[in-house]
Amino acid sequence: MFSKILKPRLLGLLVGAIGMVLATACGAAATPTPEPTAIPTATTPPPKEKVMFHDGQWGSNWVHLAVSRYVLENGYGYPTEEVQGSTGTQKLTLVEGDVHVNMETWRMNIPEWYLENTEAGLLRDLAGTTHPQTMLPAGSPGQTIAVAGQGFYVPTYLIEGDAERGIEATAPDLKSVQDLRNYKELFSDPNDPSKGMVLNCILGWECQKINRAKWFAYDMYTDFNMIEPGGSAALKAGVVGPYEAGEPFVSYYWQPTDVINLREMTLLEEPKHNAECQAAMDLAVEEEPYESTIGCAFPIGDAHTVVNAAWADRNPQVVQFLTNYYVPPKPLAQMEADKMEKEMEWVEVAIDYLKKNKDTWSTWIQDDNRDEIIAELDKALAAE
Repeated sequence: MFSKILKPRLLGLLVGAIGMVLATACGAAATPTPEPTAIPTATTPPPKEKVMFHDGQWGSNWVHLAVSRYVLENGYGYPTEEVQGSTGTQKLTLVEGDVHVNMETWRMNIPEWYLENTEAGLLRDLAGTTHPQTMLPAGSPGQTIAVAGQGFYVPTYLIEGDAERGIEATAPDLKSVQDLRNYKELFSDPNDPSKGMVLNCILGWECQKINRAKWFAYDMYTDFNMIEPGGSAALKAGVVGPYEAGEPFVSYYWQPTDVINLREMTLLEEPKHNAECQAAMDLAVEEEPYESTIGCAFPIGDAHTVVNAAWADRNPQVVQFLTNYYVPPKPLAQMEADKMEKEMEWVEVAIDYLKKNKDTWSTWIQDDNRDEIIAELDKALAAE
């Protein structure tokens, strides 16, 4: 009985073996031997997280972005990207972590948001959390603008004249915003000649809302229309063009910028800033039509680099570099001017500055391997 069962089984095994040999001989594919899987080792560095910068769309901010991004990419090896936005959008993206870094945070314009989110630990001011109107010494760690001024400017030649350019003073008693009423014909709005025209801050920025609120408080709408440009290029053109032509104009602007610092401009007086006025303005800018019961001058302050706190915890090396980064006011304004006068790209402006100012930027790099980082950056600059 046993032999009857065994023989068929042996025959089946033999047939199967012959079939396998024939299949192989006829070219059937054999199962490939898997390649060994690469096993990460302790010496394999983790990939570096892309640094997302807020692009607020103005000159000095573009300088900061161009210079810092070049150093991070070519010295440290970090990928970077800019995300265009307004004050309103960065209030959301910076807190949520879609954007990691705002290199020029004008805290005095958004005091409630700034204090709420830094104190809650969602944001980190690289200069340390202080009152938005506190000014730190120039060049303090984490500071990017030492004196951040803003308001309504007129060309000084309207008040004092300019003999060299053959311009006579046409508004010799113009000192304050309220004095503009006496010269509204000088600043006539071509679309509404019964009123004067003032260029406001850029549409969507916090300063645009603040200026509207104070304009209402000053009762200036009865004599002046506010014209709001759609971007920084339009606002800049609205100042530079008339200035070069020696024409009258009044415009909101800020400093340090090439527009203000490289021209003779006069800041018009406004009532002194105080806590009561700040509270009224904070309430007024919450919703349109942005009407305040009290108006006053912008507080003078400085601007800091503010980052998403969770991102900062993950990227201490980048945080250290950004904390040390600082470009003084004069070269900052000059880089803005070079961009327009020499028709350079922002990265070209950054490269030119870095090539000429190694004594400055090398102090920003304080890592244990700083010599290696500096060497990489030197190599990249030499190749430009």
